[in-house]
Amino acid sequence: MGQNIGLFTRRQYADAEVVEALQRRERQMEEWFYHRAKRYFDDHFNAVFFDKDRKQEIFQSGFLKLWMEIDNRRIRVEDGLVCRQQADGRYTPLTCSLTTFLMAFARTEHRELVRSTKEETYAELFDDVEYANVMQTSFDSAEDIDEQKNRIIDACIQQMSPTCVEILTLFYYKEKSLDEILEIRKDKNSSKNGLKTAKNKCMNTLRERVQAKMAALQR
Repeated sequence: MGQNIGLFTRRQYADAEVVEALQRRERQMEEWFYHRAKRYFDDHFNAVFFDKDRKQEIFQSGFLKLWMEIDNRRIRVEDGLVCRQQADGRYTPLTCSLTTFLMAFARTEHRELVRSTKEETYAELFDDVEYANVMQTSFDSAEDIDEQKNRIIDACIQQMSPTCVEILTLFYYKEKSLDEILEIRKDKNSSKNGLKTAKNKCMNTLRERVQAKMAALQR
């Protein structure tokens, strides 16, 4: 049996095979898909998320949501194609892989986690309309856009003043609260209001630069 499992884990399976096997509750496929999804998530984590402390929580939540979609047959195979049920009950083919779909669920989970604990989030740079438009495209394209945005944000931050670099790095990358940043920068900022004003100015400048670069790419 162990030898068979070893052979099983080295094989690659089409998403349609995975969905049908999972819905038959085939244990070997369950284990194979979990490990495949985890590897994919780990490989793409740093390009999409910054919250390493919640990495496992984000993965487990995203994976569970995908699993429930499959188990409840909201994702199923029709005519050899992996399809997902829409709000009107129709099934339409997925435009991405299951693992890319997992990252979409994980992104949503990450946004909810950040929103519940931080005063401002990644969405501060990009308004809800833009985010909704991105999510309406194929998830493969959305993933590329997210990675592109992250690279642009990185570059723009590094071109800013040392003060902005420090504040935005602490707030955006290390996800420190204003109180935590004030403690770190207590020799440079005497009050929380002063720090918040400085952070807002830096964020406004960053937003303008990022949006300008994003607009240039779309021309």
